[in-house]
Amino acid sequence: MSKQNKYEIKVVPSGIEYFSDEGETLLESAINHNIHLEHSCKNGTCGVCEVTILEGSNMDGLDVVLSCQHIPTRDMVIRAHYFPELGTIITKTCPAKINSLEFRCQNIAVLQLRMPPTTEFNFLPGQYLDVKYQGVSRSYSIASIPNDKNTLELHLKKVENGAMSTKIFAPIKTNQLVQVEGPKGTFFLRNKMTGPIIFIATGTGFAPVKAMLSQLINEQRFDRPVYIYWGNRTSDLFYDQNLLLAWEDKYDFINVALCLSKTEDKWLGRIGYVQNCVLEDKLALENAEVYACGSIDMISSAKKRLVNAGLNSEHFYSDAFVAS
Repeated sequence: MSKQNKYEIKVVPSGIEYFSDEGETLLESAINHNIHLEHSCKNGTCGVCEVTILEGSNMDGLDVVLSCQHIPTRDMVIRAHYFPELGTIITKTCPAKINSLEFRCQNIAVLQLRMPPTTEFNFLPGQYLDVKYQGVSRSYSIASIPNDKNTLELHLKKVENGAMSTKIFAPIKTNQLVQVEGPKGTFFLRNKMTGPIIFIATGTGFAPVKAMLSQLINEQRFDRPVYIYWGNRTSDLFYDQNLLLAWEDKYDFINVALCLSKTEDKWLGRIGYVQNCVLEDKLALENAEVYACGSIDMISSAKKRLVNAGLNSEHFYSDAFVAS
């Protein structure tokens, strides 16, 4: 039996090193070694995991690749974001029970999962997990922060003929046993700059925003202005607006903009694509951090336009949602 090749991967500027087994992508091998390189969808769609090859390209002239797709054939040096904050976060598979299921509107459900009391499920607000039930697995952002009740909140949008949606919206019964695998992803609050924190969400992309905003409130980190831009096609999809507006009333540092992409009778909020609403407000972007979650099209447009308006591209963080 032939010996399997291993390739040494060095990441700069962090200087961390790991080995990639033959046939593994850069991202797969990094995750297997608990090395957290920036990523989101893991299927080559969102582009978040883009890295630069400094040494060891196996294709002539190719120096920028997606780590979730690129399979090394030699030792490499790559320039990539590495997050030591995630070094103590361990992905695991655990049982969980349906604690509650609330339908906020026809197509949106808020699901509460209850973990066993002895289970340690550590995560950073903003990360996601996979729910596994009856042979189907789907990814959902965690909308809550770690708590002593060991519960997790998920926001689900009904997908027409979706394999998991069909089961959850049936509806799934309270105390039904499921499995969760996580936490996953590199979407979490950095809070390292001095300018505004800008959250941009579409649909249930609000879930990780809620978690990160809850973290700021829980830790009483009120030293930076926070702007939340939440976009939807219809007003009924602002399923958590009462809580969000209550936070805005209570905390001076929180500013909320609810944005409809098209006009609607009796709507008193903003009109326009959510990324356009951000630009209209002419916020100071030089020392800002932007966290965007939702459709790939929104994220791509928001990043391009905000960087053109003065945002440092290194301070744009995103998590793309892919309906399934």
